[in-house]
Amino acid sequence: MKNVRAHFFILLVLIVATLGCSNATVSTNSDPSLNAQVTLNAFSLGNDFPPDIQIADIPGMRSTAFVVSFSPAGVIPINLDTNPLTVSSQFESLDLSGVTGVGFPNNVLLFSPTAALLLGSEGLVYFNPTTGVVFQIVPLTDPIQLTQTLEYSRAGDCDFDSVPESSVGPGPFSPGFPADLAVIDSRVFVTMSNGCFDVDFSSFYIQGILLVFDLNDSPPFLTPASTPFLVLEGFNATGLTVANGKLIVTNTGDTALSGAVSTPETPSILEEVDPNSLEITRSLNLGMVAANFGSIAVTSDGSRGFIGSSAFSEVYEINLDNLSVIRGAANPIQIFNSEADFITDQKLNESGDILFVSSGNHMAVRVIDLTSPDLTVLPDILDFSFPGNPSASGAGPMAIRPGIPGEDFSGPDLIVLTGSPGTVSAAKTY
Repeated sequence: MKNVRAHFFILLVLIVATLGCSNATVSTNSDPSLNAQVTLNAFSLGNDFPPDIQIADIPGMRSTAFVVSFSPAGVIPINLDTNPLTVSSQFESLDLSGVTGVGFPNNVLLFSPTAALLLGSEGLVYFNPTTGVVFQIVPLTDPIQLTQTLEYSRAGDCDFDSVPESSVGPGPFSPGFPADLAVIDSRVFVTMSNGCFDVDFSSFYIQGILLVFDLNDSPPFLTPASTPFLVLEGFNATGLTVANGKLIVTNTGDTALSGAVSTPETPSILEEVDPNSLEITRSLNLGMVAANFGSIAVTSDGSRGFIGSSAFSEVYEINLDNLSVIRGAANPIQIFNSEADFITDQKLNESGDILFVSSGNHMAVRVIDLTSPDLTVLPDILDFSFPGNPSASGAGPMAIRPGIPGEDFSGPDLIVLTGSPGTVSAAKTY
């Protein structure tokens, strides 16, 4: 059986259940004696499988973690300056319970104290994080007019008419399964992964679509751009990354799931989009690696990027200047000594010398020393497993608190979501 790799399913494999804490040592070439303390359940969300977290590097917002919640559906602002963590009194929760046209919440993106976007499985919500007021909900699955044919990742009966098909279009087409969003200047981009299911619930994909909206200063705030969508080369369009003024789209590719083993069936492809001309300028075929759904972790100079696999315990290094592979399928950065894994996220620390990598299968975060010539994976492990659940998975999406640890703030600098129970957990790594 296959499994749809839409982002809002990212933590459905996480089955964790009690509370605890652990310690680990993290070291780099510059300081071999960093002690990292992990605190599980720094904040209990009261619902399972939180799909996203963001701490915006914006004045007045750096001490608040905005966590996407399934139930109640919406966004919860968490005050990082309290111990234990509490709901913010500066920002309002976005409660979309009973609101139609949104679907399952997926990703949040903040770009000022009064403006933010929430991506749902049906619609895009433009709201004020300070007041919780919703300005606009834009439907994402309304039909678009294709002028070309979209291929299927394999023949299948996407429209349940008992006739397997291998393509769709030209003509009207309803995109589905929104996966990620990004903002560059006054443009908003949304990936549509276009997942399909057979009657036995095995999944496949139609070529990905990138929706494009203009962000206006007055209502209607979000309107279709002059080029309202782009047809992508790959299948299962997921993560979006802003790097060097361009947009990079991750096409994860189709995968076959058998038990706990996920096998790529189509290649992962990165596509670079010019946000001004709205043209795809370059692409890179990563091969059969099942690149994960998170944004690529980009170095401060914009020259290199890192992305993990949703099938293997591997991370890949990309040259973003010429869009080429440095460490790919032939020479990956091995995270755990196991083949099957789900690298749920990758984040650079504030100083940019280490890369945190979260593993769903291993319930842990590992650290790559970017100052070492061979990109050493440090031996110590930040353990986010919950006692009493030996077969569970726990480490999901992550966020780094902006600022200099120990100077701009005290307490944890790495915030990690766990799945079931859904918690905001944390680590102090300095």
